[in-house]
Amino acid sequence: MKVETFIIGNSEYTAGKMNAFDAGRLLIKLKGIISPALSQLGQGDDIQNTNVMDLLSGLDEKTHEDVIFPILTAAGAYSVDNKRKIASANDMNMCFSVDTLFDFYLLVWEVLKLNFAPFIGQVTGHFGNQNTMPAVEA
Repeated sequence: MKVETFIIGNSEYTAGKMNAFDAGRLLIKLKGIISPALSQLGQGDDIQNTNVMDLLSGLDEKTHEDVIFPILTAAGAYSVDNKRKIASANDMNMCFSVDTLFDFYLLVWEVLKLNFAPFIGQVTGHFGNQNTMPAVEA
């Protein structure tokens, strides 16, 4: 597994590339929740400028258990400072506080970019941006 290091706030985290099966399975779960934000992942330089709040707009309580924590688990997200994997609500509470809650979502965003940006970029490059419906002739 290729592991990347992320410095977020004053803390260091690591995460890796998922295996293909987990990435595909989790991408299917993820697509309906944050498809507008995901579509920006494959647009080259715009990746750095994407608004993380776009990711938060589709989240609810169930999303954490069903999507976010499984993604972090599959990527092996790890807090170097806390010497702890981030794979559950308890881990989240041990590694983040209300003051660093946004750092948690920045970590999720980095893990999403690491694992899904190449796929989305390839799909967009191959099929183009399909955000508009084709005109129907009457």
